[in-house]
Amino acid sequence: MKKILLFSLLALLLYAAPSSAAWSPKSDEYWIRINKEKVRLTLFRGSDAVKSWPVSVGRGRGKVKTSRMDLITPTGTYTIYRVLQDASKLVYDPAWFNEPGEPSEGVYGSKLISFYNKWQIAIHGTNNPASVGRWATHGCIRLKNKDINELVTYVKPNMKLVIVDSDGVPFSQETI
Repeated sequence: MKKILLFSLLALLLYAAPSSAAWSPKSDEYWIRINKEKVRLTLFRGSDAVKSWPVSVGRGRGKVKTSRMDLITPTGTYTIYRVLQDASKLVYDPAWFNEPGEPSEGVYGSKLISFYNKWQIAIHGTNNPASVGRWATHGCIRLKNKDINELVTYVKPNMKLVIVDSDGVPFSQETI
């Protein structure tokens, strides 16, 4: 029962629609860009990169996520909802993805950053650091625990998150 309650809480924290309005960062505004092709998360202040870390993204290919089962990390501009400072007790339930196995704690690592999206995906740590740097997730963005612990010191509610396929398109309101 406790595991179901924790999983339900995670689902509630992550559910909502992506931001649809055009957005451009202010010169002193922190924001995050995830480049799926480079499997890299970069923290920006205005147009200046502050720090960058390797990540894992969804193993499904494509820009548009149509269901939680397609394993795609969607592209687009999103808004950070909150930071969970202790994600270690959140429960992953493989049945949610029609996979074998028992629900287990600790897979979301040390911290979790929820952002508004309808697929219940998030940015989080991991109990499997060897998976970072690959297309390996169900759609979430995964960092090593030491990296997400550093990242969350910059993250605030309403901060923007931009997920792109690659750096091939110039920076503008239409492409971030």
